[in-house]
Amino acid sequence: MVQNSHISEGEINLQRPMKLIVNADDFGLTRGVNLGIIEAFQQGIVRSTTLMVGMPAERHGAELARLNPGLKVGIHLRLTAGTPMADHVPTLLDQTGHLQNQTRFWDNQSMNPEEIERELRAQIEQFLSLGVELSHMDGHHHCHRHILVAPIARKLAEEYKVPLRPENEMTQYRGKSLGFSDKFYGDSLTGENLLEIVRQYLGRVQVLELMAHPALIDEPLREASGYATARARELAILTDPSLPEALAGMGVTISDYSCLQD
Repeated sequence: MVQNSHISEGEINLQRPMKLIVNADDFGLTRGVNLGIIEAFQQGIVRSTTLMVGMPAERHGAELARLNPGLKVGIHLRLTAGTPMADHVPTLLDQTGHLQNQTRFWDNQSMNPEEIERELRAQIEQFLSLGVELSHMDGHHHCHRHILVAPIARKLAEEYKVPLRPENEMTQYRGKSLGFSDKFYGDSLTGENLLEIVRQYLGRVQVLELMAHPALIDEPLREASGYATARARELAILTDPSLPEALAGMGVTISDYSCLQD
């Protein structure tokens, strides 16, 4: 059962079929990640991704995005990886001048809101400078859910007029019920696991975002992330040719965040 819902069963205005957004996180992290996401788009069910600006393969990702205009690209806001894009954000940094790690970030209740906004805005403006249309926003390691970050992320999403990944597993956006799952993750994934996650939301939401991390594994990925090998397994599942038919049989349409703008 879905927990932490902001809406009750009676408040959901359902329209069939349910639309599924499979969003590939970490676009721009490494070239292998970028190429895996493009393969998941060209040969699989991924239609949406989020780009990490200021990371080693940012420009490569932007180039691939321009060559694959059917792939909708949002921004993967980061406050737990890499170096800052803005100046003078000391409350967001560790002693080396890098953005703080996950543990320190989630324990940090002293981040300056002005610094948070300045950093996130700098990342968004960097994204826009790449010549890629901004589809939506989300946060690396769910950083947009932090109690100090969430209101700023919501404000920026409204300002730039794009959807923001839900802070909870069910919410509403422009009158549509939107679900979110991060359960497609781990070392023992199967296609049936994916279908079961989707089944749990059938009849409950109109749109479901499923977070994913497909990639071709390269050495920079192994160095940058503790979650590496399983990404190749995700890619294999997301490009399984039987998956689109199975989803269609459940009344599910593959989509992207533009379906919330209709």
